[in-house]
Formats: sequence, C-alpha cells, structure tokens
Amino acid sequence: MRKIIYFIFLIGSIVLASFRGGNIPYMLFYFALLIPVLALTYSIYVYFRFKIVQEVSRTVVKAKEVPYRLILANEDFIPFTDITLHYFSDMVTIEERKDINNLCLLPHQILRVDTKMYCKYRGTYPVGVKSVSVTDFLGLFTITYPMTTQVRLTAMPRILPLELLMADLQKKDPKNTRFSVSKLQELPDYEARPYRPGDQLKYIHWKNSAKTGELLVRKQMPEELFETVIIMDLSPIPGDIDIRLQTEDNIIESVIAFVHDYYLKQIPVRVVYMEDDKLKELLINARTGFERFYEICAVLSFHSSLPLEKVWANYSSQTAHSYAVILITASVSGDLRRYTEENGRIGNEVILIDTGGLSL
Repeated sequence: MRKIIYFIFLIGSIVLASFRGGNIPYMLFYFALLIPVLALTYSIYVYFRFKIVQEVSRTVVKAKEVPYRLILANEDFIPFTDITLHYFSDMVTIEERKDINNLCLLPHQILRVDTKMYCKYRGTYPVGVKSVSVTDFLGLFTITYPMTTQVRLTAMPRILPLELLMADLQKKDPKNTRFSVSKLQELPDYEARPYRPGDQLKYIHWKNSAKTGELLVRKQMPEELFETVIIMDLSPIPGDIDIRLQTEDNIIESVIAFVHDYYLKQIPVRVVYMEDDKLKELLINARTGFERFYEICAVLSFHSSLPLEKVWANYSSQTAHSYAVILITASVSGDLRRYTEENGRIGNEVILIDTGGLSL
C-alpha cells in the first residue's frame, strides 16, 4: 500500500511539473525523486544502529530443549520499522514467536524475547539469527544482511540406555536377541576380597559388604587377559543431509550406549576407528574416565578411507591378545558379513550391530 501511494505521488508530480511548471511542481517532483534515496539511507542506517544480542548455552545435548534469549534494542531517536530476523534452520529448531516477526522498535525501546531451541544433530555449528532484513518506511527497499557475529555451539550426542538401543534393534529385526559376549561373563570381575588400605572406594562391593558385614573390594579383571573392542564405522555416508546426519548420529550414539554401559559396570573397553587415514584407539576404563571419549564423539567426522572390515583387519594384525569385538555400522556389506562369519567359525567373539534405518 505504501508503495502504491508513493508511485501515485511520483506520477502526479511528474504530470504536474510537465504541464504546469513552476517552483512548487518542480519542488514536489525533485522531492519525489529524493524519497527513494532517503528510504535507502534509512534502511542502511537502521541496520548499523539496530542492536541484537543472543544468549544460549555454548554446549547442549542433541534433541534437548534449551533456553534461547534475544535482546533487541533501538538506542536511537528515530523508530525502526519492518525488521525481520532469519534463523539457521538446517541443524536447529527454534520455537516460533510471532512477536519477533516484522519488528518495529520505538526510540530507546529494548525488547527481550525468551524462547526455546533444540539441536537436531550432534556437532559444532552456528545457531540463532542467520541474517537480518531491513525494509524502509515506504517498503521500497528490503536489504538483507548476514549477522557479523554468529553464535556457535556444540551439540553433544545423547547417552542412550543400552536397553533402549537393543529394543530398537529388535524392532528393526525381530531375529535379534539381547547381545552378550560370553567370555566377559566368565571373567572374575565380581569376585571380591577383603578391603586393604589404599584400595579405591569406587571398587568397594557394597552389596556383598552389606551381606557379610565385612568391607569387600571387587577383584578387577586383568585388561591384558581379555577385553572388549568396539570398532565403529566412520566411512562416508551417502544421501541428503538429513539422512546422512541422522545415520551418523545413530552410529555414534550406539557406540556411546555400549561404552557408557560398560563404563558403569567397570568393564574396560577399547574403541577403534579410522580418522585422517590413521587407526585410532581409545581405552575407556575407571582410570581414563568416560568424559574425554564423550567429548570426542561430538566432533568425529565420517571420512574413513577404509571400509569397516579392513579397519578390523588392520587392528587385528597389530594386536596379539584375545578380544571380543563389537562392530557398529549403518551399512553391512557382503565383504563385512563374510569376514564376520569367518571370524565366528574360528571361535572369535563377534557382534555385528547394524544401525541403518533406526529412529533413535
């Protein structure tokens, strides 16, 4: 409507100056020509004077809502009209608020908006306001500017209960049973001995101590005798961005579910993967803790140059002691299945977890 009024005024001033002439018609004509310049100048001025502050935690957990605050301010003496905020939407969802669309701020007005947001995928990426559109008072020009300072946060993967992961795997394939590694059950992890000065409190077997009336300590199984190794597939995943990121998160969160469950049970576990053409190996036990591994999982990239069966073969060639292996992938190839069956026939403990298509 404002544009129509302006163009009627412009055409009228042209007609008046053409047929009547004189100072006033020409003054109106030049004023009509000047208005777009003033409108453009106003839009640029508003952009540089408009203040916006975003407040959100820099580390969150994927799919968990967190508070998100916007502080919008007009510290000037003229009103700011028609300001539109555009948000990053590929990786994050922000709860819609109608009062932050097509903003109009009066002189010296400060607007605080509290809403919520959640990240759809793990990783480190920008969130919040992506760009700002400023429209002049006549609606002639709309200029969109990217935010000069972006807010970046790290979305940590979820720590899912292992029982939930197993239930989802069984829904996908009813033939699946609750996986277990038999050799681990044969190890004397839960045997106890009397407490001796210097023993760490975290190894006290409280249940048996309560039964016997004597302070007992768990005997820890020797890591060099037998251990569990989780090998995760970090091969590039095809597909559009949503499918790819969801599939990556399925693998990462499945690995975390196993590692966290083992860590709580004080069972050492090694995680093996290929990164930057190098074979990486992480030991997670009571000494190393779980947090370091958890932080690494937030930023792992899927750029492995080798398929999972070759990563497994490379690790086996470098390892002399016995171990049970849990393979976690989203794509079970024929080569991987054959290699798994070959190892099973010679007596190796192998569990193959296919997370492809899961909706965790």
